[in-house]
Amino acid sequence: MRFGTHRGNYGYSPFFKVWANACGTDWQEKLQEVMQFGNPAVNIIDNESDFTLEVAAPGLQKEDFNIEVKNDKLTISTEVKAQGNTKKYVRKEFGYGNFKRTFTLSNKVDTDNISARYTDGILYVVLPKIAQAKTGKNINID
Repeated sequence: MRFGTHRGNYGYSPFFKVWANACGTDWQEKLQEVMQFGNPAVNIIDNESDFTLEVAAPGLQKEDFNIEVKNDKLTISTEVKAQGNTKKYVRKEFGYGNFKRTFTLSNKVDTDNISARYTDGILYVVLPKIAQAKTGKNINID
């Protein structure tokens, strides 16, 4: 059984022949894994009181994530434990792998009160904005 694909024909490029020699007979599957399992998509929402990051990471557990703030940078990473896979795929277009994303934080973010939750395959990271005075202030000259 053969399923069509919009991906290129890997068999004719010299690069893919080298890859095939290095990987053996399942080189196309290994190449697709390398090309497909990169960093997840991220949405950043600018709300009135916070910034919210939405990280698309289905199939993981909240324990798989590590979120760290250091030197005005927010780093989200995963370490997915390898599990025995007995499935024989006819076609495999997604999978779960390790990733690491780093974001430079604005000076408007209250780094002491960042929170996160993982729901329905989306990691939500809430970056509260530092409260600023909403009214003006008169400055006296001495």
